[in-house]
Amino acid sequence: MSRATPGIDYVHLPDEGRLLEIQPLDYPNPYDYKQLHRHDYFEVIFIESGTGNQFIDFNKLAMAPGNIFIVYPGQVHLMNRQSANGLVVQFRKNIFEYLHPLKHHNFYLQASGVHCDAVTFSHLYDLCGRIQSLLQQPFTVLSRHKACSYLQIILISLVEAGQGQSVDNKTSMALAQYISLITENIRHKRKVSEYAELMNSTPDKLNELCKKGLGKTALEIIHEELMLEIRRLLLLDELSLKEIAYELNFDTPGNFNAFVKAKTGMTPGQLQQSVLEIYN
Repeated sequence: MSRATPGIDYVHLPDEGRLLEIQPLDYPNPYDYKQLHRHDYFEVIFIESGTGNQFIDFNKLAMAPGNIFIVYPGQVHLMNRQSANGLVVQFRKNIFEYLHPLKHHNFYLQASGVHCDAVTFSHLYDLCGRIQSLLQQPFTVLSRHKACSYLQIILISLVEAGQGQSVDNKTSMALAQYISLITENIRHKRKVSEYAELMNSTPDKLNELCKKGLGKTALEIIHEELMLEIRRLLLLDELSLKEIAYELNFDTPGNFNAFVKAKTGMTPGQLQQSVLEIYN
């Protein structure tokens, strides 16, 4: 997703040589999961029992048996597990090279929480256990393909569970690709024409796509993603307002202030206070 920001350390998977990890929810994290952080990888969290809550970006989500949550790279995250137990599946974006026809951007239209029936949850949880068993043995070419096949079934099931019925699959796929490109390039690309070029499309076609699928213009979606990234950086509170303005390639802090004011009715400082209050 977005590149790491100076002063903000992204959490990485501990073993650089492995694309996929599955751990119990109560495993000894190499970082403080109770503090705000960002991953450079995907997490799919399965809650088998117990309770707790977590924040994914600016949404507070209750954890309960049968819940499944998706955290994608770059999102601000923290977790209070309380008594919750389950499994967390962690994987890098490049694992999708083995998961055709899935693409990483299939998940950028997904809600953070996915709901499925008890039978489906049990099936997916069992597949997680099978992957976990494979990862505990010496990895071979065949066992890697088995693990990726199990993961593919899990992720396809989550995409199916989260798909809206209001737009056709082709439109949904194109929207997901557009939103994925915006999240990856928001710091230096702000024009609809730039994204149209990346998608071998035109600004008019992108506008038509966005209005059909989301009822918004293509530029409105760019501005929403920019505001989301601004809120994330304000929340992490590791850069000054001036540093955030230049990190996000605003020409001047004044232009940054004017953009935030126009979109929220607040100054960046006031917005930061309101964002921080969400987590108190």
